[in-house]
Amino acid sequence: MQDRTRLPDADTRALLQQIAARLLAERPQHPMRETLRLALALTFATRRHGYGTARAEHAEELLLAFAPAVEDGTTRKQYAAELLEAAGGGQ
Repeated sequence: MQDRTRLPDADTRALLQQIAARLLAERPQHPMRETLRLALALTFATRRHGYGTARAEHAEELLLAFAPAVEDGTTRKQYAAELLEAAGGGQ
């Protein structure tokens, strides 16, 4: 389990922020789903580090470690706020 007191590295922070921006830009009032969390982690890690690379796999693992599980009833906007908090908030 991820130590939530530890901040993610710069790459993971940037990816968390990019995913949050995407959720805020596209249908923010729609429900967030766990399957979307998984898909976005894979998509953003692959775009940044290349398909099938060890770096992309590691980035995806870190994203999933820092991005909290999706609770029922959470909107994409609410989840984006959680991602920004996981990325270090205002730091």
